[in-house]
Amino acid sequence: MDKRTIVRKVRLSPEEDALFMRKAARYKAVSAMIRDAVRQFDDTATHGKVKALKEMTALYRQYQQELSWLGGNFNQTVKRANELAIAEELTPQFFEQTLYPQVAEIQKLINSIKGELHDIAKEVSKL
Repeated sequence: MDKRTIVRKVRLSPEEDALFMRKAARYKAVSAMIRDAVRQFDDTATHGKVKALKEMTALYRQYQQELSWLGGNFNQTVKRANELAIAEELTPQFFEQTLYPQVAEIQKLINSIKGELHDIAKEVSKL
């Protein structure tokens, strides 16, 4: 075995020191526990988080794009209904009492979905 001559100093809070001591209880020394932890350390979890973040970002973009297309189609439909109402091919009463409440509800739903996607993206980006 190589002679251990290098010393690393680490600053710890009292809570961290207590945690180190609890974790090192089954080892001969704290340094043995730290060497073992470093040998076992694998940044697979970090790679997994980055992969998940990339997948979530792609999904987020896809949904944003689909919502944009949906919004465009929705606006065209409402515009056409408005044109029909102006041309008196669609009664103003039908437009105001039936169509408009549905349009308002769909618009709220689209905005809600966009807001939820934004909130998810914010949470995922914290990882």
